[in-house]
Amino acid sequence: MADELRQTMTQFWEEHSRDATVEEMMLDSSAELLSKEEKPEIISLLPCLDGFNVLELGAGIGRFTGHLAKLASQVTAVDFMQNFIDKNREDNGHRGNITFLQADVTVLDFPNDSYDFIFSNWLFMYLTDVELAAVTQKMLGWLRPGGYLFFRESCFYQSGDSERTFNPTVYRTPAQYNHLLTSVTSKSGDNGFDIVMSKSVQTYIKVRQQHPLLLMPISVVTQSINSQISDRLSQDPNHN
Repeated sequence: MADELRQTMTQFWEEHSRDATVEEMMLDSSAELLSKEEKPEIISLLPCLDGFNVLELGAGIGRFTGHLAKLASQVTAVDFMQNFIDKNREDNGHRGNITFLQADVTVLDFPNDSYDFIFSNWLFMYLTDVELAAVTQKMLGWLRPGGYLFFRESCFYQSGDSERTFNPTVYRTPAQYNHLLTSVTSKSGDNGFDIVMSKSVQTYIKVRQQHPLLLMPISVVTQSINSQISDRLSQDPNHN
């Protein structure tokens, strides 16, 4: 059953990655406009990454890879579509601090304590609850003490307007993500995630007049709450 689900997901993204365009990756005809508006919004929420080793999951064609590489010491950009990785390398390969890796996150593995920060954009909604729990446990191992995760997903229903012959996406609620992420502990049982931020992507409210909870970037940290993110949100009247 699990193999069939991964095969279905692979088929879905093979259909939507043939030309490796931003419209394909975002599944939206207005992707150029949306990306231009939302990228600075999301990047503004990131903490200082100076000196960090960053893992980017679901890197796609590299909408955020170059920006992360500017801010961090090292970035490992992962996506399971080779066309996307090739486009990402074409656009960002001139930077000497990026490693490009084609891999399915469900079988991905790294040594413990490899990363300070994990950035994931529109990935978890392509995983079942069981797969997401397993990946969450692995991420807890990959992160160094005090490291943290920042992720964004479409909640409730699809955001892009691209036609789809089938749609295997899992549209969860923010509460479901909160529960899934915080209910998992590391293999040792010593570490878990604490939610420190839950926020709507304002670009989609502005451009699409869509429900403010449609897209939720949610940051989590291991054990201790990151003060940089908390301080930024305390000054933001739009955080939830």
